[in-house]
Amino acid sequence: MAAVYSGISFKLKSKTTSWEDKLKLAHFAWISHQCFLPNKEQVLLDWARQSLVAFYKKKLELQEDIVERLWVYVDNILHSRRLQNLLKNGKTINLQISLVKIINEKIEEFSLSGSQRSICAILSCCQGILSAPALAVIYTAKPELIVALLSQLCWSACRQPEGAMTAKLFEVIHLALDHYLKLQQQQANPRRVFGDMTGHLFQPCLVLRHLLLGGTWTQASQGQLWQVLSRDIRSKIDAVLRGGVFRYDLLSSYKEELLEQQQENVKMGVLKNLLTPMDTVITRLVEPDYVKSDLHALVVASSVSLLYRLFLDSYLKEENQFLCFQVLPRLFGCLQISHLQEGQMEALSLSDWTTELLAVEQLLNLVATSNIYNVAADRIRHGETQFHFYRRVAELLINHSQASVPAWFRCLKILMSLNHLILEPDLDDLLSSAWIDAEVTEFRAKKAQEVLINTVFQTYAKLRQMPQLFQELLEVICRPAAEALRQPLLASGLSMALCACFLELPLSQILDTWSLVLDKFQSLVMPCLQSDTDMAFKAMSLSSLLHCIMFNMQSLDNNMPLPIIRRTQCMMERMLRELVKPLLGLLLDLWSPEPEPWQQKVSDSALLLSYTWAQVDTTLSLHCSQYYSLAVSLARAALDSSNLPLLLPGVETELWKKVEKCIAQSRSLSRYCLEQLYLQKVKRTLIRTSSQSKEALQTLRFDTAHILDSSRDCLSQKTVTAWDRQVSTMNESLYPVAHWHLIVSNLTVLIPYLCLNDVRYVATVLLRTLPTSKAQGSLAPGESYVTLEKISTALLHSPLFPEMQSLYSAFLTCIIAKCSNILCSGAHNDLSLSQQLPWLFGKDYHTLVAHWETRLAKVGSEGVEPRGEIAQNFLSMVKSGFPIKLHEDQLKDLLELFDVISALHLDSLWPSYHVHLFFLLFSMAVSTLGHCSCPLALQFLVKCYQLLSGLQRGRNARSVFRVMYVSDIFEVVLTSLLQASAEFQVREDDPAWLQLLQVSGVFLEQLMQMLIQAKLSLVLNFGKITAFLSKYSKGASSKELNIQNLRSRQLLLVALTKLCQSLGPCVKERRQLLEAPAALPELLQQAMMQMGAMLQLCLVPGTTGCRRRLPSVLLSAVPTLLEVDLSQHLREGQPKIAQVVDTDRALLSHVTLYQDVYTQLLEELPALSGNTQSFQAALRFLTLFLLAPEFHSKESSVFASIFYSVQKVLTGPCIPAPVTQDTEPHLGALLTQMFKAETTEHFGMVLQSILQGLDVTQAWRSDLQVVLCAIRLLNLLLKCPLSGEKASLLWRSCPQIVTALMLQHREACQEQPVALVVVEPILEVLAVLLRKGEESISNPHHVNLAFNILLTVPLEHLKPREFGSVFLKTHNVLFSILQCHSKVMLKAIPSFLNSFNRLLLSVLHEGRQKDQVKRWGQERCSCHSNADHLPSVGSMDDLPVVLECARLVERMYSHIATRAEEFTTFSPFLVAQYVTEVQKVTLYPPVKNLLQEGIYLILDLCMERDIQFLRASLQSGARDVFKDLHSDYLKYHKAKHEGEKRYTA
Repeated sequence: MAAVYSGISFKLKSKTTSWEDKLKLAHFAWISHQCFLPNKEQVLLDWARQSLVAFYKKKLELQEDIVERLWVYVDNILHSRRLQNLLKNGKTINLQISLVKIINEKIEEFSLSGSQRSICAILSCCQGILSAPALAVIYTAKPELIVALLSQLCWSACRQPEGAMTAKLFEVIHLALDHYLKLQQQQANPRRVFGDMTGHLFQPCLVLRHLLLGGTWTQASQGQLWQVLSRDIRSKIDAVLRGGVFRYDLLSSYKEELLEQQQENVKMGVLKNLLTPMDTVITRLVEPDYVKSDLHALVVASSVSLLYRLFLDSYLKEENQFLCFQVLPRLFGCLQISHLQEGQMEALSLSDWTTELLAVEQLLNLVATSNIYNVAADRIRHGETQFHFYRRVAELLINHSQASVPAWFRCLKILMSLNHLILEPDLDDLLSSAWIDAEVTEFRAKKAQEVLINTVFQTYAKLRQMPQLFQELLEVICRPAAEALRQPLLASGLSMALCACFLELPLSQILDTWSLVLDKFQSLVMPCLQSDTDMAFKAMSLSSLLHCIMFNMQSLDNNMPLPIIRRTQCMMERMLRELVKPLLGLLLDLWSPEPEPWQQKVSDSALLLSYTWAQVDTTLSLHCSQYYSLAVSLARAALDSSNLPLLLPGVETELWKKVEKCIAQSRSLSRYCLEQLYLQKVKRTLIRTSSQSKEALQTLRFDTAHILDSSRDCLSQKTVTAWDRQVSTMNESLYPVAHWHLIVSNLTVLIPYLCLNDVRYVATVLLRTLPTSKAQGSLAPGESYVTLEKISTALLHSPLFPEMQSLYSAFLTCIIAKCSNILCSGAHNDLSLSQQLPWLFGKDYHTLVAHWETRLAKVGSEGVEPRGEIAQNFLSMVKSGFPIKLHEDQLKDLLELFDVISALHLDSLWPSYHVHLFFLLFSMAVSTLGHCSCPLALQFLVKCYQLLSGLQRGRNARSVFRVMYVSDIFEVVLTSLLQASAEFQVREDDPAWLQLLQVSGVFLEQLMQMLIQAKLSLVLNFGKITAFLSKYSKGASSKELNIQNLRSRQLLLVALTKLCQSLGPCVKERRQLLEAPAALPELLQQAMMQMGAMLQLCLVPGTTGCRRRLPSVLLSAVPTLLEVDLSQHLREGQPKIAQVVDTDRALLSHVTLYQDVYTQLLEELPALSGNTQSFQAALRFLTLFLLAPEFHSKESSVFASIFYSVQKVLTGPCIPAPVTQDTEPHLGALLTQMFKAETTEHFGMVLQSILQGLDVTQAWRSDLQVVLCAIRLLNLLLKCPLSGEKASLLWRSCPQIVTALMLQHREACQEQPVALVVVEPILEVLAVLLRKGEESISNPHHVNLAFNILLTVPLEHLKPREFGSVFLKTHNVLFSILQCHSKVMLKAIPSFLNSFNRLLLSVLHEGRQKDQVKRWGQERCSCHSNADHLPSVGSMDDLPVVLECARLVERMYSHIATRAEEFTTFSPFLVAQYVTEVQKVTLYPPVKNLLQEGIYLILDLCMERDIQFLRASLQSGARDVFKDLHSDYLKYHKAKHEGEKRYTA
């Protein structure tokens, strides 16, 4: 041993041994168990350290690769498991400071020069030291070492943004921050910590945080792990900054610096020793040399709001509010914009402005959300210091307008919210730069502008200073300006904001505002209108403003004060006399054949004000009998004198003729307003005419036709422009949208008076303007724009559309005509087609409709008209090749029309329209599909049969059978499909082909069901159908009829299945009523034989020797055949199949078929569980198979085989939730039949399997699927009707089951994250168990175990959908206990209330209004980044889930209230719990309303002494909440309740 030791030690120290050999020897000594060295780890580590120290001190010369390998050797030792185990066992390993200093020096060298020599290994060594507490003590023992390391690590990351070692570098930074944070918290000397921070760490931390927030390393990062690491580092930097710069110990220093320096009597001795932390921080922040110049401003801008937030987090208290403000001007002074002089806008680029304004926004946000600014306190105590600062900021923002930057608007909005007086001195400039003269095009900037202007409106509306605001607004509008360059005054968002304010204002304020606008219009605009384009534009702006004021003021009523009514009437008369008529006169006097822009604007203003006046005059006269309209007498005279209406009082008919001539060619606002005037005239005529005289009807028809005819040409072409429904934004390109919007919005008024041609025109435009595809050009999110397509789509889906019979019929006519044209374009030149297909080739559609009406009238109940004529025509054409051949373009056009037809209500068509549309669609379905792609052809046929099915669900569906027999339709459809199937190049299991099989089968079944319901010659029709299918079924096994392909067999199988499904129940029902004709059972027997044969053909052995698996569409054929077979041969009281001689052979073949399918389904049942339709059919077959013991094999138990197969299904790893819900009834039916047919021993086997699956050892083995299978089985078992020994056995096992569920729940809740996939089914099955066991569970302890589960259900940190699901299931368990186990609950009310309180708390938590400002600030911080991974802090999208949960809480309150005797004692505690928790959050109003409705019911249980007790015992905040709650309770709930009592017997 000594020799080994001496040899290794000597060789490592020997100068003759090469370094290559030394490294190999050292490596061998470390890893080898045969090398025994005393204190080997320390010896080898010291050797490597000494070698590295000697090299870096120039005492030893080594090659670069040797140095690299020495670092790697040290790293291997530090990361070795052996060293970690030694350290855990308490062994001491000493790292010398020399090694740590070298590490720091090399990292510093890397940060300064980018030298990457050995840096990866050095960083790894550093990570190894810091990750082991026993080794990291060398850093934490000397704070200057960890400070230097952290500083250089941060600088390295900032200066080397890309590199192979980026990930390792950030891991080391994360560890170093951890250690420094702990060291910082242990430091007792705040000045030393502050010095270390500001001297070494402040700048690199801020730069690194900015780069992380900007997503500098996102591209090189690795997904979610990087995002988590980045977020952790940022949060630790924030903690380091707060703990070092804003320690609580430094509060006095900040106060001395920021507050006492302002006092003149501060002693000089104090100033000499004063620590000025704020000056130090700001000096370090603005120093120019620590970062590149292009990055410096960005770092400063992102840092000022961070520093201010950290300062507030540390020191904000009520007594420190002014101190917190004093920091704000200093931090604001760090920004570039604070030093800008007026007119220096070009000094900063747009990106710089964006950055700086975002920083200002965040600073102001912090002021607003922290309640730092108190207007009264600032004025009284501090001489308006804060106010003057905010004024300076406001002046800076307004003097340097940045309307393209959303943050500029948001800053002004916050200032307005703080105090409107801050912006009031510059209100005119604010309105000009932020609204009237602002050039805002970008969506986010528009939204921010709308929020600002909305805030201005709301502020002045609350202050009742709207006239003053409008005084400033009018001054800005009337300033000299290039009006044509201004944007529309009232776009959608601004108009809505102004409307909302007007609705809240008293009418006197609105009349003052109205008068101001009128005065300004008269004094400044009217005298200068002639030939002045700018003035004409100003007139248009003021007109739109007047329109907005008049349309959105409160309407007069008979309760209004008479002076207000008189003043309103005077304003109306003045406006008509002094503004509207002069504008119309000016328009006529100065109009030229080719109008100039100013003339067009004058025209728009005159007509807009005329329309506005007429609309308001009509509304006021309707609602207020004391308002006397000037238009009343003249309107009556107009009905007797002329068809041309007097649209305004005092404006003669001749004048309107001239006005119409002037604007005849106009396609702008004036034309639109003239149409509105005519519409108003129509409405006034309808209101004031008691009986519709001939003259009145003539006038109405003229007016409605005039509205429609005025602009027919504008809708001849589609336009994609979008209109925001504001008159001020109207222009020539938007006129078609506005015109169509006007017509569609008023169709119910116009349609009764339009002639037939006009109705057809409207229907044609509607069809033409419907969207051609579902993906239309998207509009800006949140905007209330309309387009031609949106208007037409809204009309198409409107419930009023079918009520407008004339338009609906005309629209249907247009669709049918268009479809017919497409079909005719694909027809061959055959002269007889016009006779064979009259519904396609008729020239006049209305003649065709009349033909069908006549024909249907001739066909009586006995069918005088021969119905076989059309059928023979169809059959001959289909068999010989249908003469209409459609190509791809035609199919696409028809599919677009099909989308329109699908949106129509086809269930209420007139018989003639119904028949015509049916045969049109029928012709399409049987048309020859030319050289079309298979997917398109299949899609076309699927849509055809879907529409035919929908049409035949209508009330006039039987009218089709008066023209053509059901059997004939059946034969034509199947013949056509068989021919088409032979041509399709598609696989038999293709989803599109299977969908065609399904929809065609639905249509055929629908035909036969209607045949049975109407009792339309059942034997004749079913006989023809059976004979037709028999012919093809026989041909399926021969080569006669060309149906050898599997697709044709599948079609025949679908048809036979539907025949048996329809005929079987019919025969069974009639046999029970002793009404069955002998022919129907025979037809059913034939269909069964054919169906069995066809199934055999569809299940022929494949290439692998196994039978072919049936698709889901065809799998339903097997249980159908079995069900009909059983109904035919099983008789009541006869358990075995009757031996009918004629059918022995068929029965034997069917038995073989059933057994083969049974065997196949047992194997494939788990695979089928993913397809709902297939799985349901398989379960139905197995259920029916159990009913026929003669089919069962004697070698194995059918019960056991089916149960094990079902168990495999329930143990499957991925069964979609919808599939489980859809198939649960079928699984339940199968299990019910199994338990009914088998013995108690079999039931015990199932129960034993469930208990084994619920055993807690399954959870310990992580055998999740076994547990889930047991829970699903138990759920199904509880829903089966059980009686006798089986029920007794189940409830005797109940204690074991509940205990097992509780243990499984506990294990699932201990997992991280919580295994909701287990928790939710447990809650669901527990609720069912408690409901079913209402009379069977006798031991209260077993019910109490449910509370153990409820009290540990996870309701926190869940996604919205998960929360809603878990909440509902928890509520159901609680409700089951309340309803079904009331005696147990009486002894466990505290547990019940605790469980319910958890539900209430979770709703309060999820229903709180999230901190939007915080999220908003986070988003603003990341504006220069792609760091989209920041979590959203609040969303209204989750509200529906929370509302549903709040509704359940309210319902539980109501159930508690119904049990007054049990809960009266606890009612004050329920109320106290509610108010205590609700005071901590701000709830969304809908959530709060629901919870309040519930707690009102609990207050009903409280007596007066309980109310006094609550007032005395609640804490101050909760007491205030209770006071408001009780006040609302008395005002709304109790008063209403007592009012209802008076009407209760």
